[in-house]
Amino acid sequence: MPTTLSRIASEGKHGHDMMPIIQGVGRAAIEISALLRGAVFRGALGAAGAENVQGEEQQVLDVLSDEIFLEEMRSTGFVCAVGSEEQEELLVIEEYTDADYLVLVDPLDGSSNLDVDGPVGTIFSIVKRKSANSERPHVSDTLQAGSEVIAAGYVLYGPSTMLVYSVGEGTHGFTFNPASARFELSHDNIRIPETGGYYSVNESNADQWSDGMGEKLENLKKDTGLGMRYVGAMVADVHRTLLKGGVFLYPADGKNTTGKLRLLYEAIPMGFVMEQAGGKSMSKDMLVSEVQPEALHQRVPVYLGSKTYVDGLLKG
Repeated sequence: MPTTLSRIASEGKHGHDMMPIIQGVGRAAIEISALLRGAVFRGALGAAGAENVQGEEQQVLDVLSDEIFLEEMRSTGFVCAVGSEEQEELLVIEEYTDADYLVLVDPLDGSSNLDVDGPVGTIFSIVKRKSANSERPHVSDTLQAGSEVIAAGYVLYGPSTMLVYSVGEGTHGFTFNPASARFELSHDNIRIPETGGYYSVNESNADQWSDGMGEKLENLKKDTGLGMRYVGAMVADVHRTLLKGGVFLYPADGKNTTGKLRLLYEAIPMGFVMEQAGGKSMSKDMLVSEVQPEALHQRVPVYLGSKTYVDGLLKG
């Protein structure tokens, strides 16, 4: 029999509690995948006519994916609130304000790829609330360092729909099987190769990068011979890095002086998954897992990949 997401219940000390929430992520992913496949026929492509809290133009599919994810988290009964990249404020689930867990999500990463039928994804992490269960969940409950994250993962919507997650017991990949209408284990105990692979970055911004990162990348390329691959959706680029090896980077630059990627919605969850697969995740001179969040939409520079290449890049 194929192994399904129910296996999560047997993984470590947190698996039992995380299983229903990650299964909810899986249900959301199935709905979002179906939405993406039919979007061109439903007039769901293009801008929604509004900006998100970061001042970025929202796509119709950003909004719809956000709604789907929130509803599936509500349906688990174990989530008291959701922090979303698409929402300025924390979304409290009124029916379950006494639940133990909060979920942080980028519901549709890489949505600028939608108009060219490029890959996109969903990124999520799960934390346990700090406030008393008798109180209303507060944004302070979300401001936890990566070292306190209980589970995290992502969904890649490509030729197949793949859910990759960790509950602190390694990193595992499940692929949606249309024949059985469920996620089945396809990549058990993923380990990033220590050498080989590619570097992944929008190199057109190199002359604006902070901390001498342009020169450091040039040195890494000379020392290793790494080739370049870049999709422009963090999920797709990090997924390739995870399976093939190499390094993904998004440095701070003259325009984004504190970095571009969101700490809670992108850096922490992807860093958690990468480290559980034997890789490394840095933000400037410290581990991503050690960065203390100060705001719901905080941005940071990010360097993810094999320990060899991340260390080589940052040492320059």
